[in-house]
Amino acid sequence: MQRKLIKAGNTLLVCFLFTFMWLIFGPSEIFFANVTGFDFVYGDFAGYMAVFAAAGALLLTLVIGFLPDKVHGVLVSVVFGISLAGWIQVMFLNKNLDLLGVNPEGYKAQAGRGIWNLILWIAMIAAIAVLSFWKRDIWKKLLCFSSAFLLCIQLVALVSLWVSAKEEAYRYPEGNWHLSGEEQYVVSADKNVIVLVLDFFSNQYLEPLETAYPGATDFLHDFTYYSNMDCTYFGTFPSLPHMLTGREVNMSQPVNDWCREIWENEETNAFYAALKEKDFKMNVYTPDTNILCGLNDVRILDGRLSNVANDAQEIDVYYKLLFKTMAKMSGYRMFPDLLKPYFYANIDEYADIVSVRENKIYHNNYDFYQGLLENGLRADKDSNYVIVQHLMGPHLYTTDEKGYHKEEATLEETAKGCMVIVEEYLNQLKELGVYDDATIIITADHGGGYDSQVIFYIKEPGETHEVSPVTNAPASFKEFLPTIAGAAGLEASLYGQTIYDFSQDEQRERTVWLRVFDADYPTVPCYTGDKDGSANVYYGYTYTGDIEDLLRQTEEGPSVIEPMGDSYF
Repeated sequence: MQRKLIKAGNTLLVCFLFTFMWLIFGPSEIFFANVTGFDFVYGDFAGYMAVFAAAGALLLTLVIGFLPDKVHGVLVSVVFGISLAGWIQVMFLNKNLDLLGVNPEGYKAQAGRGIWNLILWIAMIAAIAVLSFWKRDIWKKLLCFSSAFLLCIQLVALVSLWVSAKEEAYRYPEGNWHLSGEEQYVVSADKNVIVLVLDFFSNQYLEPLETAYPGATDFLHDFTYYSNMDCTYFGTFPSLPHMLTGREVNMSQPVNDWCREIWENEETNAFYAALKEKDFKMNVYTPDTNILCGLNDVRILDGRLSNVANDAQEIDVYYKLLFKTMAKMSGYRMFPDLLKPYFYANIDEYADIVSVRENKIYHNNYDFYQGLLENGLRADKDSNYVIVQHLMGPHLYTTDEKGYHKEEATLEETAKGCMVIVEEYLNQLKELGVYDDATIIITADHGGGYDSQVIFYIKEPGETHEVSPVTNAPASFKEFLPTIAGAAGLEASLYGQTIYDFSQDEQRERTVWLRVFDADYPTVPCYTGDKDGSANVYYGYTYTGDIEDLLRQTEEGPSVIEPMGDSYF
């Protein structure tokens, strides 16, 4: 009886090591390292995951316990081998792993690396399984000691994470400053400047879109298409705050300091004050205010953006999705490269875990489309509107060609779905009778990592065409804010050049900046202050011409390298 109890105890220890790593330590480490990127708190999942881990270990122990001794010994060794290989994977083999699911194509293991990684896993597990036949009593003790050792060092690390975590990891913030979606489907009955920002929509996506869906953009015939639009900065941060303030990135300045400076300087204040004098509301709809503010309170946007609110927000936590997503991402981090694509969770899965009950900002393409169909646009007779609507776009391939949700959609399907949503929005503007007098821009905050030019369609009031005119004028997002100023009736030249200051075939030198990690430069902290940044420099690619010149420059390498003060990611 004593022998059976010892056997069961040893088996339980090995099995619990595996479930502890996957369902307790892994999710905890991911959470604490990225706490500012989540809308939920540790207590929402930690206790439940611990119960799942304990129940899983008990169930696995019971299943293995009924097997013959030799088979039992091999399987226990295999479970330990998987745990050990997973620990080594996390500690030494994951390189620049995207834990927050921001890559639109998911995780793709390099063929050679993936194979070698799998061979290492198989070799390690096989060697441990073979050792189970060697001096069984000694092996059992060694297995028990090794499991206890791995469990202990991770328990110590977990306690360290608990103790050192910020208060926001355990408590929802008491402050209520946020961007409100109350007027997300409201436009002006008089003057509108509307910008639909489709995240990650490179101008290089139009060709595959039109190949798969001929005529997909024909409905934009009233718009002039700028085929040579430079986004200046890769990434929603810092591109979107740059677009909204016109302030260039101070690359050596900490992110939080730069975010405060761009909203509180004299020029930005003057621009938003001038909009108010023209009776314009400025409504910006993006769910992640850290992109605009860093860790500064959203209050810094008050007085500039009109949809800043300070009221209580009731939330719902979707626990099933929370547990599923944290388990997936822990497995994604822990398991071999070739299995990671099956555990990858896109950023929209995290975003859907916590939902605001009222005045939610709809960011996912299909959510925004559903709201558009159900609620419809309505017109406000009391104010003019500048609207910046930031949608997921092709950042994630989760939209079908009709604008609805589809897991593992293609780029072409997602891009077509985005166009369907844009067309419905324009049609509703027409039904309200406000389309003709509106300035409307269809663009993206950034393109791909190297094809960093974006789509840019613009329609001025009264502009109509049978076919969309195309210009290769070398414009950039440095001209975005002055262009918006001009559309709102302000003196555009006070804020800089507009897109109209550049002409067809004009030659202009531009630089696009990409955030990267360069091993020749020191690592910098993440702006949240709780981990190292995934980038440490900006690569500047300077080119004169169009996208082909930019692509050639990216192949040659950066024209200039600027170290970061700290990293947003």
